[in-house]
Amino acid sequence: MSCLVFFALGTGAHARAAYAPVPEVEQGKMLTFYVSGRVYHDTNIFGAPRNEISSMVHELQPTAVFNMSATPQTFLSASYQLTLDYFEDRPGDRTIASHSMSARVAHTFSPRLEGEISDVFQIVKNPESLLPGVSTVLNSDQSYNFNQLDGRLRYTWTKRTGLALKARAVDFAYKTGSIAEDIDHAEYLAGLEMTHAMREELQAVVEYRRRLIRYDRDGWRKDKDSDYLLAGADYALGKRSALTGRLGGEWIRRKGDDDSVVPYAELAWKHDYSANSYWSVGYAFSVVESSNLDLYTDSYTHRFFANIQHSLTPRLTASGSLNYEPGTLNGRKGLSEDRDETNLRVGAAVTYSISKYWAFSTTLDYDRIDSDDPVRELERLRGGASVRYVF
Repeated sequence: MSCLVFFALGTGAHARAAYAPVPEVEQGKMLTFYVSGRVYHDTNIFGAPRNEISSMVHELQPTAVFNMSATPQTFLSASYQLTLDYFEDRPGDRTIASHSMSARVAHTFSPRLEGEISDVFQIVKNPESLLPGVSTVLNSDQSYNFNQLDGRLRYTWTKRTGLALKARAVDFAYKTGSIAEDIDHAEYLAGLEMTHAMREELQAVVEYRRRLIRYDRDGWRKDKDSDYLLAGADYALGKRSALTGRLGGEWIRRKGDDDSVVPYAELAWKHDYSANSYWSVGYAFSVVESSNLDLYTDSYTHRFFANIQHSLTPRLTASGSLNYEPGTLNGRKGLSEDRDETNLRVGAAVTYSISKYWAFSTTLDYDRIDSDDPVRELERLRGGASVRYVF
């Protein structure tokens, strides 16, 4: 497990309405329900480096979404999603239920000041699995709870200049004691951003962020503090293309290891080349928390990504994604050397919109991790089909 926290970027100089855009099918409705069913084959259900176990998986995923304008200045939304998976060949528990809940409040205090607060809470189940008839553990209980709280205030200082104050708190809590002792932690992030419209199509951005990572146990060697200073721009290349860039640095102070100053980068280019069709490419460099904190402090990760969506017909859409992430696991002094690791993720899907309310999709996903640490390697292929109904 690796934890990477992204902080939302790109706050416009002009205050926006309190109601965030909602999907077309949800507009004008207080309650919207989604029901999706999926059948797929997973070649490595535990994400194991070797002795993989494969299985057919049947998934049912009902979702309820609530949207309401409480006042002309206040918008409320909430959602609940149940994910029920049945594994035909999983040793131990074959039926696994996970839950995801979210809530959001957005309010316009004045024509120049608006804010919002949101929370996401997840209960993710991945229980222990034993070989039938013996006590060999194939997969330890990796179930966990996750919570993310976000807040933001946006202030229009002048017609061209805006300020944004942002904060985030993230908490990971695992069920199994040994895993919880190693990984349970909280992350706190706060930032102040200033934007200035140089021209109608060009916006300059400067930002300061501070990040604190606090582990529940052995914080004296795991905790770290980071300060970021970033500058960049958002540039519209006409009505169909947009460039976004952030460059800067991060000063990391590790409690149990050496401090570091590393670069920070986020670059992206998106182009809408026809109706319901686009491509996007980008690059990011970031410092990511490690799942093995006994051996590694964290990792330096380069992320190259590409996405494409193409409308074959008004009802038929194809999409694909590629993520290539070479990186370095930073070994703890006296315990481990630095190790190279590469993560590759490729996905493809074809979706047929039967009607406004029905959709059918086929998907294929491939994951591969090549690492100098053999226990971290992985290869996994998942392919299947799904249907979704909205009402």
